[in-house]
Amino acid sequence: MFVRIYCRCSSCCLYRQFNATAAAAAAYYLYKNKKEDEPEEVVRVSHAEALEKTTAALKAVGWDDEGARVQASIMVSSEACGNNQGLVKMFKPELMAPAPGAGKPVVERETASSAVIKGNQSPGMLALTKAVDLACAKAKGGVASVGVYDTSTSSGQLAFYGARAAEKGRIVIITANSPEFVAAKAGAKASFGTNPLCFACPVEGRSPFVFDMSTAAIALFGVLTCKAKGQPLPPQSAYDANGNWTRKVEDIHIGGGGGAIANFGGHKGTGLALMVELLCAALAGGAVLGQDVKKTAKNWGHHVIAIDPDAMADGFAGRAASIIKTVAASHADGVRLPGDSSNAIAAKNKSAGAIPVPKRIWDVITATAAKA
Repeated sequence: MFVRIYCRCSSCCLYRQFNATAAAAAAYYLYKNKKEDEPEEVVRVSHAEALEKTTAALKAVGWDDEGARVQASIMVSSEACGNNQGLVKMFKPELMAPAPGAGKPVVERETASSAVIKGNQSPGMLALTKAVDLACAKAKGGVASVGVYDTSTSSGQLAFYGARAAEKGRIVIITANSPEFVAAKAGAKASFGTNPLCFACPVEGRSPFVFDMSTAAIALFGVLTCKAKGQPLPPQSAYDANGNWTRKVEDIHIGGGGGAIANFGGHKGTGLALMVELLCAALAGGAVLGQDVKKTAKNWGHHVIAIDPDAMADGFAGRAASIIKTVAASHADGVRLPGDSSNAIAAKNKSAGAIPVPKRIWDVITATAAKA
């Protein structure tokens, strides 16, 4: 589902087009910015209650039991580890309702080690969950590839799905493409989305190793946060219409300008973003550059590669643990590894027995849940 958001700045009314989940977050950030003189009140909610109320709220806006439960679990998990793609999506519950005419994701073609899932305009969260579970099952004793297309929104935090697969004993590589917000180089037209990728694997004696990154210099939700707070973009994260570095949100498409978000790491970032595009569009069936306009095609693509490490090596998880431990200890002050920060936040919240949630968002969730 795509929606339009109109944002009034001091001089003009700018057109915005985001997928529904991003739009809900944008609405909250804009509301929060208007109230920035007020301290944000936070409530602490148990994981079980957060899951129960969010599931009920999603059912109230039209989801069946399974659809509501799956999406709620992903958003609550993201909230628990401090990710910005969590319960903020529920600030405008109506935007989380099923898209008109949407169906459930179904397997469209299949072999013993591969499959393609048609999302039928279901949210990326539902389709990608199905794809990851199917890829993990098919990978038993080998390797599997599963593509997803025809989803109506992004799938949110890829780390959730990576951890899900690794907890099943699989090594996994997950990619997702999205609409044209990112330029391949300075002065180029936007071609890529923020095109995230995720690698995850089981590790002996600890939680899975999960590396989840955007191939853009800044994620879309980061841009929305800067816009809402009236803050500049990070240095060298975006270009204006002339290909010059800019820190002004209004210079890029999301802010109404003709510029674009920059890729991550120069030509290497372009290579990674292109890899994601090829896997998710050319292979999985998502909207294809040169044939479709991704912003209007409403066809987000995802791709999952799952590997059963036991089919290739004995003791993979133990070897992985040795490698990770050695790298982490390679500096006297330690080395921060991917996932360390979110793992620490999740562990802290688990120990406390509660997740901090902005009260404004929680009030919306509970009020909507009461209508179920």
